[in-house]
Amino acid sequence: MARNYSRLASVEERRNLRRAITYIVLAISGLVLLFFLGIPVIGRFTAFVSDLGKSNKPITNTDKTPPAPPRFNTFPDFTNQNQISLAGTTESGTTIKLTFNRNVIDTLADKDGTFTFSNLTLNDGYNIFFATSTDAAGNNSQQTQEYKIVFDNKPPDLTIESPGDGSTFFGSKQRQITIQGISESGVQITINDRVVVVDDNGKFQYTLTLNEGENKFTIKATDQAGNSIEKDLMLSFSP
Repeated sequence: MARNYSRLASVEERRNLRRAITYIVLAISGLVLLFFLGIPVIGRFTAFVSDLGKSNKPITNTDKTPPAPPRFNTFPDFTNQNQISLAGTTESGTTIKLTFNRNVIDTLADKDGTFTFSNLTLNDGYNIFFATSTDAAGNNSQQTQEYKIVFDNKPPDLTIESPGDGSTFFGSKQRQITIQGISESGVQITINDRVVVVDDNGKFQYTLTLNEGENKFTIKATDQAGNSIEKDLMLSFSP
């Protein structure tokens, strides 16, 4: 029994030795193949990178689609402030070129596509502006329409034509009177905070009933830019 066990152990040792030799040969063969095949591949890649760096040909830009024109947020048509800020939206990362009263200003839209032009100085009267967008590939959008903002910081004219200030009325037939006047086209007229109709020529009239004694009326004209002027009218009534 001991002799048979010794023979079996010897066979197992030879089998393990052959297996180890096989693994070693395979490992050496793999290293040799990697050496001879890997070096040429690395060389070809290095040559490709070098040729790419030396090439004078520009990289072809495949983006030919222009961005949409920028969109401005709401702004006033008339203002009595001599500076204004304009904000809006466009594609993110695009450059917005604003032409404002023939002066060209540009800014970059943020990641959300929003942009702002701050503290633009207005000229008296009409101020005209428009804008375009340019993306990172150099494509230009169409121009926006031309917009206008009117700067006016002068109060409107206001004349009370009748009745005259300080007038006195007597009797029931004179108790109802009509205030007439003229201002400018487009203004809002109020008499004691009541809105009065104004025609295209700036004329207005308002009929009311006098109270006994002193009657005070405040006539106020406000233009589209927010400028206003007030005049008081004192009338007396005696039954």
